[in-house]
Amino acid sequence: MTEVSLPATCVAAGQVIAVEVDGDDFVLWRGHDGRVRGVPRWCPHLDHDLADGFVQGDELVCAGHAWAFDGDGAAYKRNEFGRVDPKGTVAVLRVREANGLVEVARERRPGDELRG
Repeated sequence: MTEVSLPATCVAAGQVIAVEVDGDDFVLWRGHDGRVRGVPRWCPHLDHDLADGFVQGDELVCAGHAWAFDGDGAAYKRNEFGRVDPKGTVAVLRVREANGLVEVARERRPGDELRG
């Protein structure tokens, strides 16, 4: 497992950035709670680039069809009435922030497949 380190200032609150870990594309974002999170770069719904997504609260929201990712593996869709429809799980990055650096490594979970 390869760790990737970058300056913590590269991930400002509300910002989404693309990173490569172990040859795969991921995105990182910093939620409004200050925590950095990471998921695969391509939305499992229709392959939209999550680097074009936006942060809402602590979640990353896909600009394509508003699927949301919590950074702990859950993916879901909220409709206009506030209903939350779970969509499955995605891989997450193990994130550690210390001494002005954000260190990330790939973490796999069973069942990291979604239904579209």
